[in-house]
Amino acid sequence: MQLGFVIDHTRCIGCHACTVACKSENHVPVGNFRTWVKYTEGGTFPSVRRGFSVLRCNQCTGAPCVEICPVTALSKHENGIVDVDPNACIGCKSCTHACPYDAIYINEESGIAEKCHFCEHRIERGLAPACAVVCPTEAIIPGDFNDPESRVSQLRSNGGLTVRKPEARTGPNVHYIGVNSAGITPGETNLSQGFIWSVPPSGERAVAQSYEAEHGQETARTTYDVPRSQIWGWRVSTYLWTKSIAAGVLPVAFLAQAMGADAVPSEADFTRFIAAAVALVFLGITGLLLIADLKRPERVLYIFRRPNWDSWLVRGSFIILGYSAVLVACLFVGSWLLEWGAYILGGWTAAYTAYLFGQAKGRVLWMRPGLAIHLVIQAGIAGASVLALMDTLGVALDSSLLASLPKILTVCLGGHLLAILLEGRMVPKGREEEYARAARLLSHGPYARMHWGVGVALGILLPLAILAGSPPLLPVAAILALGGLLVEEDLFVRAGQALPIS
Repeated sequence: MQLGFVIDHTRCIGCHACTVACKSENHVPVGNFRTWVKYTEGGTFPSVRRGFSVLRCNQCTGAPCVEICPVTALSKHENGIVDVDPNACIGCKSCTHACPYDAIYINEESGIAEKCHFCEHRIERGLAPACAVVCPTEAIIPGDFNDPESRVSQLRSNGGLTVRKPEARTGPNVHYIGVNSAGITPGETNLSQGFIWSVPPSGERAVAQSYEAEHGQETARTTYDVPRSQIWGWRVSTYLWTKSIAAGVLPVAFLAQAMGADAVPSEADFTRFIAAAVALVFLGITGLLLIADLKRPERVLYIFRRPNWDSWLVRGSFIILGYSAVLVACLFVGSWLLEWGAYILGGWTAAYTAYLFGQAKGRVLWMRPGLAIHLVIQAGIAGASVLALMDTLGVALDSSLLASLPKILTVCLGGHLLAILLEGRMVPKGREEEYARAARLLSHGPYARMHWGVGVALGILLPLAILAGSPPLLPVAAILALGGLLVEEDLFVRAGQALPIS
């Protein structure tokens, strides 16, 4: 079976009965929605037309939320319904970013992800979903798309149906008849001057969408929608930064020693010990930040007890465990095997987040090809900068290492700058238009001043100038590079969530 809906917008009157019935049937908290009606308006007065769009989970054939969930809390049932196991969810919020349709929310009271489950408790008793029963015009038609005799299957075979975001390649199982494309394509609308019956977006999202309204090519405006907020905040931005330091400091120390002259064994051993210790500290901070960002932190061990090996959150957790083992071993002994272990596992510790972000099908800016390499370069910047500051603080590092740090930092900063300049060309296939809108927020929009002024000018160009003209000011360059890196990673996380995806 593959249960799904056909929604006939030639019948829909925008009455919100489906929203109310869903809330009542499933005890959906105030401020959250499993199904909702979006209003858009197009044209110029007096020739203006309003369109309604009933939006919800698409019960995808290839559901990205199931793939990214680290603890198998999300699963696709035999009847095709995608549902959440409340006894397994850890509230990591990754599924909310994986959904291209903005259909998953976190219940703030329980800390559990929730979404439309097709009223499965009613389906099991032979009843239709509450939204379909209450619709006064019978615009919501449920059924099994794999049953050729079902009404939804026949409607689909007749052609003329539309789905949301086919470019996301999730295999959506909600099809539309006669829907206004602006209602199901966020990039075709901008914010209205005034919302009706609802609170318009505020904060960063309002600023980003106002910029789009002034500079985009939209032909319609949104006049009613449900509230949304940025789900990942400063903890995730800081996690990227601390992880860069943890992943980079020991491999950079080994690389700098290899590039330098013959080291004094005692100095080399002490440098290895200090670098491994610093990496462990920042890796610990990284773990604490991730746990603190969970809505159900007491369930964090579920990642290891019931892992979903398709999720890069799980793969990354085990990569970090392996890297931690290498770091602990480096506290006591040095060998070529541990050195290569630091290179490989340190690189993967930096890079795995790119693949996790790649599973976030709802946040196209994060899906950028080449992000893994960029994260490794950022780890090189962080590692070299921290080692330079340690020497300034009086930690007696290997003298051969110190001579190589400026070269490593210069190369990594150059690579960082090149990756930033190529961001507009590194586009996820099939999502070009959506990516361009998000990237424009960084390059020309509300984040541009911080991006170019702090992240690039102060965080890259000024350190490069210092390294070229005054090597003794290496600590200053290191501080600027670390600060610029933190700003860039924070902007990347925030800009990726700034524009509506539903």
